[in-house]
Amino acid sequence: MRFPAYLTGMALAASVLANQALADDKKDLGAPSGFLKDTTYASMEEVRSPSGERARRWVAPGISFAQYDAVMVDKTVFHPAPQPTEQLGMATLNQIAAALDEAFRRELQTVVRVVDKPGPNVLRMRPAVTAAAAKDEGLKPYQLLPVAFVLTMGQTTKRAVLALEYEVTDTATGQLVAAGMREGEGAKLKTVKDTLTLEQMQPAIDAWAKDAAAFMQAAKTAH
Repeated sequence: MRFPAYLTGMALAASVLANQALADDKKDLGAPSGFLKDTTYASMEEVRSPSGERARRWVAPGISFAQYDAVMVDKTVFHPAPQPTEQLGMATLNQIAAALDEAFRRELQTVVRVVDKPGPNVLRMRPAVTAAAAKDEGLKPYQLLPVAFVLTMGQTTKRAVLALEYEVTDTATGQLVAAGMREGEGAKLKTVKDTLTLEQMQPAIDAWAKDAAAFMQAAKTAH
């Protein structure tokens, strides 16, 4: 039995789209920035965040988070150093970092004490925004670029994307207990000339902070 050419073409197109979607789902979550040690990157495994987003994470084998009753949250840094553009100035980058600091402290304090000094049973979280980009909506993969939004020419709608890396250590021993990297999507950009604002990235910032608190809560109660 021979199928009409247009049906064969439709089936082929559907197969290509399905394979592309599968490939996109498996693509790397951005390139390591160097903020963490090479051995840490190599040990990470792909996981789903508490909200269901893809991430990479490593947790020290046998570690018990139940022993920790407080956490320090370092100020968010940019790694490597940002290169401001017309679309994203240094003032906005600083606003993003400050918003991350506030969000992490706000959400984490719902499940654990947030403190300013190291000590016994205290964790230290060091977050870094490591990359930024504009993502084409649809099936086209996007590329993470050094910390500055670089918008390519095109007619497709784009969405602001940030990448985050972090490490968590025991402040008493200096032992690395957890590390990870993930990406977050902000608001849609209508044109490549849009000036990016904190408000456009706030959804990603809030999601990261809520996931950090949810992970901490789950880890502390795990047996």
